[in-house]
Amino acid sequence: MNELDRALEDHELIKIRVNTMDREDKVAIINEICAQCGAELAQVIGKMAVLYRPAKKQNPKLSNLVRLQQQ
Repeated sequence: MNELDRALEDHELIKIRVNTMDREDKVAIINEICAQCGAELAQVIGKMAVLYRPAKKQNPKLSNLVRLQQQ
């Protein structure tokens, strides 16, 4: 959870892989991760989930959102 918090604070938008075959288990795991990290679920494709949480202070060199806006 510490690594997820750090990644969300640095990048704001991250992908995580949830390795479970059961769809209900996957949804429960993703929902629990979002609840514990204070993140929002942006998208799920297969075993990949995209999470979003705005940073307290954006770092333009690390933030995926800032880098996407500059392209």
